[in-house]
Amino acid sequence: MDRKNYKGSSNVSGAVALDGNYFVVADDEENRLSVFEKGPEQTLKPAIALSKVFDGEIEDSKGCEIDLEGAAAIGNVYFWIGSHSTNKDGERRPSRHRLFALQIQRNAAGEFSGQRYGRIYRTLIDDLILDRRFKPYRLDKAVGIAPKASGGLSIEGLAATPEQSLLIGFRNPLAGGTEKNGRLQDAKALIVPLLNPLNLLQGQTATFGDPIELDLGGYGIRDIAWRQGDEYLIVAGPYHANEDRSEKHRLYLWHSNKPTHKPKRLDADLGELNIEAAFFFPGQTDWVELLSDDGDTKGFQCVSVKL
Repeated sequence: MDRKNYKGSSNVSGAVALDGNYFVVADDEENRLSVFEKGPEQTLKPAIALSKVFDGEIEDSKGCEIDLEGAAAIGNVYFWIGSHSTNKDGERRPSRHRLFALQIQRNAAGEFSGQRYGRIYRTLIDDLILDRRFKPYRLDKAVGIAPKASGGLSIEGLAATPEQSLLIGFRNPLAGGTEKNGRLQDAKALIVPLLNPLNLLQGQTATFGDPIELDLGGYGIRDIAWRQGDEYLIVAGPYHANEDRSEKHRLYLWHSNKPTHKPKRLDADLGELNIEAAFFFPGQTDWVELLSDDGDTKGFQCVSVKL
């Protein structure tokens, strides 16, 4: 396990590699993306301001944060998803209902910039509510419940597939389970396959695959990243606030061609890390990069774990 401390982004929440040397990180408190170089441990300036890339559609004012949580790349198109949650008090936040994409370029001076790819998709939950396959998850109720309460709504994982679809991982709600001492026990995590993300952002209607339920020991999904073939790495954690961090995060390997099989839990001691993002550098499938939001106002940890 190799640790690095990066400066310049304090609320890391989603990340994806740009190539073998650079990666881009989202901040769930601000509508911006920051690019980092592997090694120097500090951000490259300037940050990509989403309010400029999506002028008039994304705002930086109070209460308008997207609460970015997941990232994935299909070719040179980089997708980002908001949590789709309420705020901590259960008040609805329409600005968080966003799935969008951009292309990222680097100029001769080494500065990175972004260009929008198509439209912003804002009706994911509405569309899932209308799809009878997703009725058991009671998303119509979850959309108005605080994200870390039982039955609440919080999206935190996003992964691209070799077939150019997206897998959307839910931290909350979970499927099934029973209530015990005010907490949901033995429930399964939910993945929603979005089959046409590239065309969706060009105006096509969303097409979903069947819901996937995964046994992650009662945990929800904190992130999901494609590794190779049909194999994905999943970061799992409690759906609730876990303020004392008594429930440690876990890593799993899952094969999408066996969606009903229990994912394999990896023997990785993640300690007190509050993992918010996971990604692989191209060609480095034996090492996963885990980004931890530890409440440090000056930066975040990146932990490389050998699989």
